[in-house]
Amino acid sequence: MNLSESFVFNCNVSPSEMPKLHISVTQAEPLAIAVPMTVFYCAVFLFGIGFCSVCLLTLLMDAQMKVSAIRLYLLNLIILDILQLITIPVTLYRYYWESYPWRLGATVCKVYFMVRQLYCATTSWVIMSFTTERYVAICHTVWSVNSLKRFRAPCLLCVWGISIISAVPFALVYDQAEACILDYTATTPEEAFHVSTMCEMTEPPPGNIYKAALLLRAAIFFVVPLLTIFTLNLLILIYLKRNGRQRRSMCLTRVDPDGRRDVQCHQNGKLLLHEKRALKLMGAVVVAFFVFNFPDIASSLMQVYIVVWSDTVLSMYTILKSYLSLPLWYINGAMDPLLFCISSRTFRRACWRTLRRLRPRSYKRLLWWWSITSSRGEDNAERKE
Repeated sequence: MNLSESFVFNCNVSPSEMPKLHISVTQAEPLAIAVPMTVFYCAVFLFGIGFCSVCLLTLLMDAQMKVSAIRLYLLNLIILDILQLITIPVTLYRYYWESYPWRLGATVCKVYFMVRQLYCATTSWVIMSFTTERYVAICHTVWSVNSLKRFRAPCLLCVWGISIISAVPFALVYDQAEACILDYTATTPEEAFHVSTMCEMTEPPPGNIYKAALLLRAAIFFVVPLLTIFTLNLLILIYLKRNGRQRRSMCLTRVDPDGRRDVQCHQNGKLLLHEKRALKLMGAVVVAFFVFNFPDIASSLMQVYIVVWSDTVLSMYTILKSYLSLPLWYINGAMDPLLFCISSRTFRRACWRTLRRLRPRSYKRLLWWWSITSSRGEDNAERKE
C-alpha cells in the first residue's frame, strides 16, 4: 500500500511541536535482507580488519618496507581503510536494523558522515598523488629520488587537510533530530505515522551547504582524480610502448620466429615483463576506482537534482545507495591489502615475514614437535624394512 500517495504527514502533534523533518522510511529492512547483509558485512569487517592489521604491522616493522618509496602512500591507505571499516556496525544499525529511533547520539551521527567523506576524499587524492609520482619516476627519470621524497610528505599533508575541510559541511548538515516519519511498510494509518529521532540531514530547503558539498565531492574527489589517473596512466603506456620499440630497434630484444612475442636477449629486456604487469595493474586501478566510487557519486547527484521522487526513482536510489555504494566502499577497504600483495612481490614477502613473527610460541612448539615426531616415525619405518 503506497501511503505516501493516500495520506499527508500527520503525526497528531500540535503545530508548535511539529518536527521540522518529514521523512518517509521503514524502521528496519525485512529479515530476508537484514540477516544476509549482516553476515556479509561481518565477514567484510573481520577479513578487512585482519588483513589491514597485518599490512599496517608490516609497514611499521619490516626493515625492507621502511625504506620503500610507496610505504607512506600505503600507510595512508591502510589507515583510511581501517577508519572506514570501523563504521560498519553503524551502517548495519542505521540502514538495515533500526533507522529510527536513533540511539547513538548526535556526535556519532556527525562523525559517521565525516568519516565517510574523509575516506572518499583522501583515498582518491592519495591514489592520484601516488600515480603522479609514478608517472614522474617513469617518464621523467632525470628527476632525482630525493626530489620526489621532498614533496611526498607535504603533498600528503595537504591531501589530509583538504579532505578534513571537505568533511566539515557534512558535520554541519547532519545531526540527530526529531522527525515526523511515514513508515511506508505500514498497512494502516495508525501504524504509519510516528514522531521519533533520526540521524539525518537537518539543513532546511533548499539545502545549499549540502548541495555544494555533494557537488564538491563529485567534481573534486571523483571526476578530477579519475581523469588525472586515466591521463597519467595513458601517458605511461605511451612512454613504455615507445621505449619498447626503441629497445627492439637497438637489438635489446629479438622477435620470436613464430612472431607471437618478444624474447629477451639482453638484461635490459627484462623490463618488458615488468612493464606488462605494470600496465595490467594500471588498468585495474582505473577500473576499480570507477566501479567502487561511481554508485555513491550517482546516488549523491540524484539527491541534489531530482525533485519528484517516483517509486521507480526511489527504488533506483535505494539500490545505488544501500545495496551498491556502501558494500562496494567496504569491499574496497577490505580488498586493498590483498591487492597490495597481488601487485607487489616485495610487499607479499614482507607480509609473510610479519606473519611468521606474529605466530604464537605454542604454534611454533607444535610445529617443532610435529617435525620431531614425523622424523622418528620415518626412522622406525626404515628400521622395520
